[in-house]
Amino acid sequence: MRLLSLNLEDFRNVTRASLTFSSDRIFFLGSNGQGKTNLLEAIGLAGTLRSFRKSGMDGLVREGQQLSQGYYRFLDDDGNEREVFISFRFKGEKQVEVDGEKIKKLGEYLGNFPSVTLSSRDFRLIREGPSDRRKWLDLLLSSSSNAYLNHLQEYTRCLRERNVLLKRDASDGELLAFEQSLATNAIKLYSLRCQAIPKVSKILRDSYLSLTADEEVADLAYAPDLSIESEEKYLKKLADERDRDRILGSTRRGPHRDDFLFRLLERDARVFASEGQQRGLVLSLRLAEFAFLREALGRIPLILADDVLGELDNLRKANFRKLLPAEAQVFATGTSYPSKSESAIWETFEVLAGNFNRI
Repeated sequence: MRLLSLNLEDFRNVTRASLTFSSDRIFFLGSNGQGKTNLLEAIGLAGTLRSFRKSGMDGLVREGQQLSQGYYRFLDDDGNEREVFISFRFKGEKQVEVDGEKIKKLGEYLGNFPSVTLSSRDFRLIREGPSDRRKWLDLLLSSSSNAYLNHLQEYTRCLRERNVLLKRDASDGELLAFEQSLATNAIKLYSLRCQAIPKVSKILRDSYLSLTADEEVADLAYAPDLSIESEEKYLKKLADERDRDRILGSTRRGPHRDDFLFRLLERDARVFASEGQQRGLVLSLRLAEFAFLREALGRIPLILADDVLGELDNLRKANFRKLLPAEAQVFATGTSYPSKSESAIWETFEVLAGNFNRI
């Protein structure tokens, strides 16, 4: 997958930008606060229809404007040019078109223009609570499997309806009507996560070993809220928990409470990993995401690297450059090049106050 051009209007601090890209290594160079990350964010929107900085679309439209628009021209892995148009209002309403056809369902779009974002904000995946990790996992698996997205959407719908009924102190019969579908989709989510996490973990392990010159072993460990062996057992668990759930007004047990852990030398990385090791872990996770999507989709994702090389020590920085897939188009940002000798390898745009000038 290659991004050939991007026309952007009224996105964050960007009034208008019209950029064409002719290489596989593009660098946005400039001081902090000028709009480098904003442009990466706009590119990433074409992959997932969401910001890698935040959930939702609020705040993306330039201040004082009502509408932001982006027009993207891609070259897919079969050599076909594809056009994507995205517009959204400051309240978050979106319109998406691919090759002139309106997209009505998220499942029709996800996975068509994949990208992987490497950012210092990824620290939250290790340091924060399980919610961010679940969001990352759900987006990865939804982008690579329409079946997963369908099960997740149906599970979320039934969970929301059950919670409404719990707050109303509904009868067991009313609750059971949603619990049946909840259990059907819960076991599918659990099964698909059980299959996916070991695959991601293996790639992460290999990437981290390469990043640290074969000195440290890292992996991921699935930490499900429940081991859902069958629909019947999960339905029994929901029935056993009904009285407590009614008191709280929410469903306490299920895949919506799942987590996974980063481990380093078989120990919890939140506790035992240094800051430098945690940087290496989240970068390795993103490289694992790239490989997982490539295999699942048969497409080569874009890589968006937001000033991550500046966060690494010299050993990890050198090894990370070696790990960047040669076949991927990479968009990177920084206040300077990763090293003095690298300027020649990048197609560079200087960024100043939301303007982009090719150097």
